[in-house]
Amino acid sequence: MKTKRGGSSFNSLNSKRKLESIFLFTTGKCNAKCAMCFYAGDMAKKAPDLSFEDIKKLSETAGPFKRLWLSGGEPTLREDLPEIIEMFYRNNHITDINFPTNGIKTDLVIDWLKRIRRNCPDCNVSISVSLDGFGETHDTQRGVPSFYRAAETLKKINDNFKDDGHVIKNIATVITKYNVREIIDFVTWVYGRFNVSTHTIEAARGVTREEGVKVLTETSLREIQDTIAPFYLLYAKRIGEGMNAIGRGLTKFFYVGLMRAMYNIRAANLDKPSCWNMDCTAGETTLVIDYDGRFRACELREPIGNVKDYDCDVQKMIHGDAMKKEIETIGYGYKANCWCTHGCWIMSSITFNPGKMISMLFKSNRETKRLIRPIAVNEEALRELEAKYRIDRNKLEKIGLIPSSVETAARTGVA
Repeated sequence: MKTKRGGSSFNSLNSKRKLESIFLFTTGKCNAKCAMCFYAGDMAKKAPDLSFEDIKKLSETAGPFKRLWLSGGEPTLREDLPEIIEMFYRNNHITDINFPTNGIKTDLVIDWLKRIRRNCPDCNVSISVSLDGFGETHDTQRGVPSFYRAAETLKKINDNFKDDGHVIKNIATVITKYNVREIIDFVTWVYGRFNVSTHTIEAARGVTREEGVKVLTETSLREIQDTIAPFYLLYAKRIGEGMNAIGRGLTKFFYVGLMRAMYNIRAANLDKPSCWNMDCTAGETTLVIDYDGRFRACELREPIGNVKDYDCDVQKMIHGDAMKKEIETIGYGYKANCWCTHGCWIMSSITFNPGKMISMLFKSNRETKRLIRPIAVNEEALRELEAKYRIDRNKLEKIGLIPSSVETAARTGVA
C-alpha cells in the first residue's frame, strides 16, 4: 500500500477557536503497572467504563472536529474500540487519531490498524508505542516484562505500514529515575533500530503511581534536549524522504521548530509554572472525557462534571456554565498560572496561536542549528549499545530487528 498522508490538524494555522480535539480515556483497565502513571489513582477507583451507547451519544452531539486522542488505561483493552473510532470518523469527520499503546498486544494492534485504515481511509493514525529504556529498565519502569513485545509491535507496524503515509509511527519515552542515565544512549539506539517518524521524550507529570520517580530539573532536561537536538534533523530528513526540495525544507522547518519549541516549554515549566508566551486553549479547543464519564478542560485539571448529567450531549457540556466558568478560571493559562509540561496541550494550543507559532519556529530552528554535531548511528555503535545494556540479540533476530547471524555471515563472509 502506497498512500500519501492527508492534511493533519497540525498543518493548518487557525486563530478561530472552536472544539478541535477530544481526549477520550477509553478504559480504566490496564495490563501494565507503570511507575510514572499519572492516572493510577483514577483507575484505582475501578469505576465502570462508559458504555458504547454513552460514547455513541457523545459522537452524535459533538459535531465536526479534527482530532481524536485516545488514552486510558490501555486502549487495546477496550474490545469495541475499532467501532468507536469508525463511529467518530463517520459522524464527526475526524482527520487525525492519536493511538497510544504499550505494545503488549502485538497482533491485536496490527489487526486494528488494518481495520482502521480500511474503514477510515482518509484519516491519519499516529500510533505511539511506549518504550522507556533498554530491556530491564523498560520492564522495571512499566511494571511488567514487555520490552521485547513492544519492540516486536514496532517492527510489525513498520512491516505492515511502511509505505502507508497515513500511519505515523512514534515512540514515546517518559524520563524517570530508572532511565535518566541511559536516555542519550537510548535515543541513539531507537533511531538506529526503528523506522519511526518521531521519538518523543517527556518528564513524568501529575501525581505518579510511585513516589520519587521524578528526578528531572529544568537544567537537567535542557541538557538532555540539547544533546539530542541533532536527532530532530535526522527525523526530519527521514520524514522528508521522497519529497521535493521545497517539501523537505518545509518539513525540516516545521518538525525541528515544533519539537524544539515543545521541549523548551516543557523545560521552562518543569520546576514551576512559566508562561508559554502563547494562550493555552484548554476548554475552548479541547475536551477531556474520562473513562467513567467525568469531563475536564485539561487532563491535569479537576473534573467539572459528568457526561451523564448532560445526557452525553457534548454541545451542552462545552457551552454549559461549568465549562464557561472553567475557561474563565483558566484565563488562557494566565489567570490560573497552571502552565504545564503536557505536550498534547502545548501542540494543541500552538495551532491556535499562529503568530506566536511562527516566531517560536524561527527561534527554535536557530537554536537547533547551533547544537548540531556529528552522530554515529552505525551497526558497530548499535551493537556496542546492545552489549552494554545486555540486550538479547537472539530475541532481536527472532523479532526481525536485526539480521540473523547466519545471514550476516553469508553476506560478509565472516563466521
